Amino acid sequence: MDSLTGFGRHFGGMGRALSARNYRVYWYGHLFSSNGGWIFLISSQWLIFHLTESPIWLGAIGFAYLAPLFFLGPLAGAISDRYGHRRTGIIAASFGIVVSLLTALAITTGVLTPKLMIILTIFQGTFFAFDFPARQALIPQLIERKNLSAAIGMNWATYCVAGFTGPVVGGAILSLGNSVYGKPMGAAMSYTASAFALSCIVLALTQVRVINPLPAKKQIEHIIPAVWSDLKAGIYYIVESTHLKIIMGLSVFVALFLRSYQNLMAGFAKEVFHLDEQGLGNMLALSGAGALFAAIILAIRGKTDGLTRVFICGIAMSAIALLVFVSNTHITSALVTVTFIGGLIVATELSAQTLVQNIVADEYWARVISISLAVTVGSPAFGTFAIGWFAEIVGLQIALGISAIIALIAVIIFGRKLLAARAEVEAKIQEAE
Repeated sequence: MDSLTGFGRHFGGMGRALSARNYRVYWYGHLFSSNGGWIFLISSQWLIFHLTESPIWLGAIGFAYLAPLFFLGPLAGAISDRYGHRRTGIIAASFGIVVSLLTALAITTGVLTPKLMIILTIFQGTFFAFDFPARQALIPQLIERKNLSAAIGMNWATYCVAGFTGPVVGGAILSLGNSVYGKPMGAAMSYTASAFALSCIVLALTQVRVINPLPAKKQIEHIIPAVWSDLKAGIYYIVESTHLKIIMGLSVFVALFLRSYQNLMAGFAKEVFHLDEQGLGNMLALSGAGALFAAIILAIRGKTDGLTRVFICGIAMSAIALLVFVSNTHITSALVTVTFIGGLIVATELSAQTLVQNIVADEYWARVISISLAVTVGSPAFGTFAIGWFAEIVGLQIALGISAIIALIAVIIFGRKLLAARAEVEAKIQEAE
């Protein structure tokens, strides 16, 4: 009998998912690798700002990591469909380990430059663009259908938890390494830790067994035209739907002008609040804690009524909270505010995702969701770079303040139209349910 049978009996869907050895092995690897991703990100932010003390380089490193997902996400998902999701995940994560170790080696040998760091980060972002969709698609193949919803929930909740624990651990490793071995050796230690964390998911993927294999796909040489055709159909579907067009358009504004603050936090930590590496980790961790809290609240709420209002109000309140954050220099109030920002943005994004998933016709679901993923996860690359470039001229506080005002104006103009159609939108959701 499985050792976690009792756990499954007492903890509902979460327990049932973890009682299945196949998924449990995967989840252990997923837990470590999610923390490893955050350790990589905080290390990259701190290191590039340590090397350059330039907001534009800080924006460039964020762009380098996220842009591959924007450009390659749908194609990577299609390739993994045909090449095998587990195999794709193993290969992508393995290359990610190599990049992390190469970055650590470049630091210890003194050859790392900002340009080389950008190149290595682009490679890491490319491997992430292949790994992320592959692992999302793999989950239904690892567990019985009756426990699938719980497994997906666990997967997503783990990301949220890692958004809190990863920055704390990464900041601690940075601080310890820098204090013992001198700057920037803490970054070399944290990149090594990130490589170790990624190795856990590689090990896990080699141990799991596919129990619900997907039907074989078409030959790989037909991927590009097929993906391009699907994307065109998905974009046309969005453009033809007034409600989807507004929701997706406002989601772009959130991604570009509000979500980007996370990728510029190293500059704020050092220039505005005079914090060390651990302080940077704590700021990002509190943002993650706010995100986790918001996700739990929405999960407990568990209904779609009023999500349109949550979406619109979430954007407006996120913009206002960001304005409050950039306008103060008191660390305590800044930490409180950044917690609220993390929660409000996640509430906004989850509401948008739920609205989109419920109003899209079944035959267009996959292609619209792939576009939505590229927008919500990949678009901050462009916002981060643009805001970082602008901050080089006017300063981080003014640049992010202006971006918050742009988002606020957008939600005032377009949000009113969506609120006016709220009854119609939520009626569609009720029909889908």
